[in-house]
Amino acid sequence: MLDVHAPHQTPNGVRDFAIHLLTITAGLLIALGLEAGVEAFHHRHQRLEAEALIRDGIKSNGEKIEQGQSQFKEEFDAMNRVLQTLESLSQGKPGVLEEKDFVFHQAPMQDAAWRTAASTGVLSYMDYAQVERFSYAYKEQDQLEAMEKQTLDDYLMLMPILSHHGKDMDPERAKQALVYARQAVAHLNGMYFIGIGTLGTYHEALQ
Repeated sequence: MLDVHAPHQTPNGVRDFAIHLLTITAGLLIALGLEAGVEAFHHRHQRLEAEALIRDGIKSNGEKIEQGQSQFKEEFDAMNRVLQTLESLSQGKPGVLEEKDFVFHQAPMQDAAWRTAASTGVLSYMDYAQVERFSYAYKEQDQLEAMEKQTLDDYLMLMPILSHHGKDMDPERAKQALVYARQAVAHLNGMYFIGIGTLGTYHEALQ
């Protein structure tokens, strides 16, 4: 808040009044400039802090996705074995489901820094092109997490089958399980390719 006080003495003529007016004007301009400078410095500090946290979060998420991509082939092959076994059992043929084939790795990803920056308005202090790259990266991440959730749901539907695994599984039950196994294979495949796309957007966002 800026305070402007009346002169202690009555201005003696136009010259004194003009000097007093110029003094007040200069003081106001200096005060406003200092206030704007402090505010700009604060905004810059907020922008740099938020951008650093967002970048750290993206880097961490990228490492998790890369690790998940390396595990993908193992999980994909395992679910394909489950699918083939269920197809055999659904036709009344022999087949044994292995518990080790029902393994799915899930790694929650970070987005707290991005959401906080958006909700507090700090994104408005950042370069528009950079915000756009961050936004696109997190949009891809949301799609990956949605696909991951669908895949996890497939596994959860299949897990009860473990209590009935064996050579004598009922063909009808195997047919019901086939639906979820096929979905799991499709969703695992989707996760892999969306993961590649997400890593690409991360790379662009961090440039």
